[in-house]
Amino acid sequence: MAKILTYPAPALRQQAKPITKFDQSLVALVEALKNSLIPNPHEPVGVGLAANQIGVLKRVFLMTLPDQSIQAIINPEIVKIYPKKLSQLPEDQQFLEGCLSFPGYFGFVDRAIKIKVRYQTVKGETREQILPKPFSSYFQHERDHLDGILFIDYLKKSKGQLYLADKKSGKLKEVKNPF
Repeated sequence: MAKILTYPAPALRQQAKPITKFDQSLVALVEALKNSLIPNPHEPVGVGLAANQIGVLKRVFLMTLPDQSIQAIINPEIVKIYPKKLSQLPEDQQFLEGCLSFPGYFGFVDRAIKIKVRYQTVKGETREQILPKPFSSYFQHERDHLDGILFIDYLKKSKGQLYLADKKSGKLKEVKNPF
């Protein structure tokens, strides 16, 4: 299991390089990501994890897909962004975004609720699919990591509210953005 880096680790701000070799070292990287994302298979701690978050600057991340499987997404691309955003949905269908590199912090990022994506599998096969919310947000969040972009960047730009989960109760409280 690799250690998940927390902000301000430099790798979180660096751009990852494309994967060109689909070999055993890629399989080992994917396994390291899986072991870090789900240290105990009965208690998943996140819905995605990018290689940058464990200090590896390669264009690969794991994420939960609509079939609830956790898949390796390699050399991800967003082919089409549909126009509807989270902020256009009723409030009870909106959600806050968090990040394993910012433990306990959450904020609203107004992402597209539907995107068409292209990526490669561990075997190098190309896949395309349309992702609805919340999977569209997971993909956008993890892909941003590969470009050194963090969810707090969106909060700074939009002057969005940041929340911190209370360690005992789990309730969120508004906090001034320390990042």
